[in-house]
Amino acid sequence: MRLAMHRANLAGGLSARELLAEPSNLFDDLASTRVILALDRVDAVWGLPFKDDWFGMLRAWAEDPRLERLRLVLGISTTPRRRADDNADAFPGSAEKESMTACMEDADGDGWGDSDPPEGVEPGTDCADDNANAYPGAAEHESMTACMEDADEDGWGDDMPPEGVEPGTDCNDDNSTIFPGAAKDLPPDQCTQDSDGDGHGDSMPDDPDVPPGDDCADDDVNTFPGAAPNDSAEACMTDADGDDWGDDTPSVPEALPGTDCADDNPNAFPGAAENESEAACMEDEDGDGWGDDMPPEGVTPGTDCDDTDAATGPGVAENEVDPNVCQTDADGDGWADPDPDDDGAVPGTDCDDNDANTFPGAAPNDDPTACMTDADGDDWGDMMPEPGVTPGTDCTDRDPDVHENCARCNPNEVKCVDKDLHTCNDQGNAEDVVTCEHGCDDDGLKCWDPLSVEAGMSICIDPNMPAQLNAIAMGGDGNYNYSWDPPETLDNAAIANPVATPLGPTTYTIDVSDGEGNTASDSVTVYLKNQTLQLDPDICETYDFPGAGENADPATQWVWNDQTQTLCQTINGKSAALFCGWDLDNATITGEFQVTDDTNDDDWIGFMWGIQDTDHYYLFSWKRIGQNFANCGGQLPAGMQVKVIDVADPNAAPQTCADRLQPADTANSKLLVPVGEFTTMGWTEATEYTFELTHKADGEMTIIVRLKANNNVVAMKTFMDTTYANGKFGMYTKSQVNACFSNFVASCVP
Repeated sequence: MRLAMHRANLAGGLSARELLAEPSNLFDDLASTRVILALDRVDAVWGLPFKDDWFGMLRAWAEDPRLERLRLVLGISTTPRRRADDNADAFPGSAEKESMTACMEDADGDGWGDSDPPEGVEPGTDCADDNANAYPGAAEHESMTACMEDADEDGWGDDMPPEGVEPGTDCNDDNSTIFPGAAKDLPPDQCTQDSDGDGHGDSMPDDPDVPPGDDCADDDVNTFPGAAPNDSAEACMTDADGDDWGDDTPSVPEALPGTDCADDNPNAFPGAAENESEAACMEDEDGDGWGDDMPPEGVTPGTDCDDTDAATGPGVAENEVDPNVCQTDADGDGWADPDPDDDGAVPGTDCDDNDANTFPGAAPNDDPTACMTDADGDDWGDMMPEPGVTPGTDCTDRDPDVHENCARCNPNEVKCVDKDLHTCNDQGNAEDVVTCEHGCDDDGLKCWDPLSVEAGMSICIDPNMPAQLNAIAMGGDGNYNYSWDPPETLDNAAIANPVATPLGPTTYTIDVSDGEGNTASDSVTVYLKNQTLQLDPDICETYDFPGAGENADPATQWVWNDQTQTLCQTINGKSAALFCGWDLDNATITGEFQVTDDTNDDDWIGFMWGIQDTDHYYLFSWKRIGQNFANCGGQLPAGMQVKVIDVADPNAAPQTCADRLQPADTANSKLLVPVGEFTTMGWTEATEYTFELTHKADGEMTIIVRLKANNNVVAMKTFMDTTYANGKFGMYTKSQVNACFSNFVASCVP
């Protein structure tokens, strides 16, 4: 028992004085036991006046015959440390918003370290470590660095915080819908309440000190004064689909009925098909002015036989025998395609539906019915038209004032005249003149090919190492001039193959010109291996998508925390994107993402890549819970899906929320991977995931989503598409606050 007690004492830790004061039989008990003598903070003693006495004491211990009998291990620490095993709030990475490795104390669990921790624990910057709502940047709408309290998480600091915390301007820090400028219909510095986020102040605010606004339905974001300006600029109406027409049967008692027959469909409203009726409620998805002949229930049918193609419909070919039948007129010359793609379209008599100058009767002075080409509009047919078209008698179809007695030329002669390529006919009485868009080759007697340049695929280098760039120009006249941008990290920006030494991920753009004035450009991105990409909105581009399904939602705000290198969406609003100035080209990108708190919503978090612009890109989206989202196309499922967005005409048929999120092909998008082939499982709040995307040059793409905690695969899919070979990479959210992204790194595909 005595030995066990001594061992317990030693396990608890004995000072040297206590060790020497133990009865001598203790040393008998410990003769076969390894004893560790730990001397901490030796360096703290080194410069003190009594250092000689202190080390003399060590020598005295060493000469003690009793210590000679022990198996003694001497441990010396020269770094002042203090064990924190008795403090559950202090450990490496405890304050993850400041450091993932530093040993700090975070008693309130807000991710920020205590500024006055126990001895041996690194101090952080938390001004109130007993208050999880108070830390640097808590009120991001006021300051990204000031230590404020934001109990209701609306981004505004409490105006009467605890001692030691900076006051903010939030007049009610218990209600996230009350803060300065909450209601856009009232002064921006006034404390107002907007419960539904529609920009109109609550008419009966929860706080008696808050002035009332003009909102007629405080719990419906789609109902407010002027919601349907096409019906009334001031009346309280509901417009769920964002087409500016009021719901004719609103569910909100305060809302007046409008005239929209389908308030879940932005393409259906009064006058949508203006070619049929300026008042009838019809659906016109392709924007050609003709109503869908098979619309949803409650919508008046029209006569459009293909409401996905603006070139196909009744009356598009007014010159045909029956202009009211459904036909296709791709070139808009009034004559219908003889071989239409649409099975429901009646074939017409146009002999070339890709050329608006070629059709039956184009040259009535030659023949009122023959298929001829008349490019200059003088009613005489081109003497040398394209194959399959009847020749006319116009010896120069480029000049409306001349059609006969053209200047003679040498039979079969070919020559360049400025940028025109002239070819004389066999008789020497007419020339075919082709304007060479890219210049005429005097030696080869042909038009120059278009100028193009290839900068190559992404390059990955080790830090502080150079990267060899190489631009290959083709076409044009061969007299190339090169200009790279940015030039600051290049040894020579005016050559085809400069050496780059970037400090971070950099996209270099090469502009090439030739002697004919042709220009071409391409770009290549150089990544530094293992370097985290900066997703700072101050250096990246942010974009809120407009259009149907978005207009009623508030504008969003991306916030970058430079200390934690984390990007978060702080507003529950429109579809939003953030993308930076580097391209993903035959490369892999990996990073982490999560929704830190879903108390506000259960909607979409995702990624965009291959971004050419905001109308052309790939989109991966992940929804937590399926729901009927009327203004985004109806019932939208939980789970992951991938779409390619390709808007042909942003003015005639602009991109909508349904294009991005509807689980089907639309006029502006194609569904590449449905949820059934990916996963129908939704994301989980406060769960960290890793995202990995590989986009190869041949169009093969692989997406892997894993749980960060154990690296288990949540979902993985490989698929093919060649719409966009490369483009920018970015983050996406829709109606989802607290979506956060961090630690993204790019690598090159071998």
